[in-house]
Amino acid sequence: MTNGPAAFNGDPNQFSLSLTTVELTSGDVIRLPKSGVTAIVGPNNSGKSTLLREITSHLNLGDHVAKQIDRTFITRRTNIELLGEEEDILSWILQHAKLSTQGGRKTLSRPGASGISYGNIVERITNLSRRREPGLHELSQLFFFYGDAWQRIMGANPVEMRDNLDGAATSPLHTLQDDKGLFDELCRLTKEVFGQTLTLDRLSKQINLRVGETGLPSPRIDEVSYEYREALAKLPHLLDQGDGMKSMIGLLTPLVTSAYPIVFIDEPEAFLHPPQAISLGRILGEQAKSKSTQVVLATHDRNLIAGLLQSGADVSIVRLDRSKDDRTRAHQLNVEDLKQIWDDPVLRYSNVLDGLFHKLVVLAEAEGDCRFYASAIDEFEPRDALPILPSDVLFVPGGGKDGLPRLARVLRSVNVPVVASPDLDILNNRDKIRTLVEAMGGDWSTVDPDYRRAVAEFSQPRENVRVSDILSALNGIFSSRQDEPFSAAISQEFRAQLRSKDSPWHRLKEFGELAFRQDPSSAQRLLAKLAELGVVAVRVGELERFAPQLGVSKGAAWLPAAIQAGAHRSDAVRAHVAALLAAGGAGL
Repeated sequence: MTNGPAAFNGDPNQFSLSLTTVELTSGDVIRLPKSGVTAIVGPNNSGKSTLLREITSHLNLGDHVAKQIDRTFITRRTNIELLGEEEDILSWILQHAKLSTQGGRKTLSRPGASGISYGNIVERITNLSRRREPGLHELSQLFFFYGDAWQRIMGANPVEMRDNLDGAATSPLHTLQDDKGLFDELCRLTKEVFGQTLTLDRLSKQINLRVGETGLPSPRIDEVSYEYREALAKLPHLLDQGDGMKSMIGLLTPLVTSAYPIVFIDEPEAFLHPPQAISLGRILGEQAKSKSTQVVLATHDRNLIAGLLQSGADVSIVRLDRSKDDRTRAHQLNVEDLKQIWDDPVLRYSNVLDGLFHKLVVLAEAEGDCRFYASAIDEFEPRDALPILPSDVLFVPGGGKDGLPRLARVLRSVNVPVVASPDLDILNNRDKIRTLVEAMGGDWSTVDPDYRRAVAEFSQPRENVRVSDILSALNGIFSSRQDEPFSAAISQEFRAQLRSKDSPWHRLKEFGELAFRQDPSSAQRLLAKLAELGVVAVRVGELERFAPQLGVSKGAAWLPAAIQAGAHRSDAVRAHVAALLAAGGAGL
């Protein structure tokens, strides 16, 4: 490789650089999609931002030096894939950075990096290509972008005009000044998210972004009218806008104006409202896909994840947590698994992805169950008896019993602690309870003997049921709902009650664990084993049996009536909540 014209003979399209794996000190290995997004998630204090900083330190300095100087604790090793000959690498750099000579010294400049010694870059390329030296060093400024919240807000600041017309662009605003196409792209994205476009102010002492349009055609540089100057001066500066707008445009500007093989972003959703976070996620995914860029980000926001998934880019999720010995562990949901989740409408339109950011997820059959249990844990007394903050527990509805196994598999695949809370009548279907146990990681063979003994009495021939028995039971359920319209839903519920009242299994919902009369010891062993496996059945039978004397036995009116009556603070509910937390590893 030479420092002369031969260095320009490479093909920049043959060059690519990507992060293939990150090895943690815990022994876990993160595998990153080459052109896509890796989202690092997890509960608070799990090490998301720290991991992001450590990866950049290892890439910059090399693994050994990073551990020595930056004292990295989570990251053990980073591995990259470099494609292209030395001339191809230099050719790509010269395509995206300006080479100039000052005082006999050749330097490279690009937005965010200026005055880099050309000779050092050539040497670093040789060392990197021939694996002589770990770490990118000066190449880091050319190959990857790192943006945290503060840097993004500062990215909206005005910059000085260049001294020379052919001077290197040392700021993204200089690049916007040089390339109208890139500025139009930034305006399109800003309009998409905030409903407002931008104007680049080239007339002031400093180049700056203003919000809105003058309403006048842009004049030639030697024909700037007073009217145009006045209209431009009335547009507010981006610097005077809210932190959300400044942060997002401060992030998008360098991404739109510069090509980076790898982009690192810490909490890109900071300062944004949920719809804006969704839009930003979609834009980041689209940018990664269209520019073949590898994006690695740390986030607290389910909305950003949803936007990433909408983009169609390859997305992988890495969930971090802390082990009992205080080591950071990584659990990865790869691209194909995540696509399957997103293609499942039950999962896509649930709040299951919020579970990535919580310390415990409780799965229940319906939204009403979730709201009731959430209110119970919020008002649990004594407060200091709770081993986990209520805000760290997420309740997710499964849309019935059949949805619980799917949700459990998704969350457990990234090591989210999960507990399922089905009604007790899940026991009337062996396949359903077995599927749920196995989805929770349990071995059905350890449960099956007690299951068979406990439910044997319900499989015996039915007792003769009289019409008066059915009428009496139905009257107890529907008497308080006589003024409701007889809708299709009520009709379906009515028929379901008719079927259940003619079955021995209905006693499970009506009497709960007291319905086990022939072999109660096997039933208790069964329920205990299920709880150990994370399946905490409602021992009173079903949700409504926690408050059976409200005068509202079922339907939408039950939940507000139960909470108003204080049923969520009853001993039976407290016992159930305690069992849920205990099964989730946070025992009371």
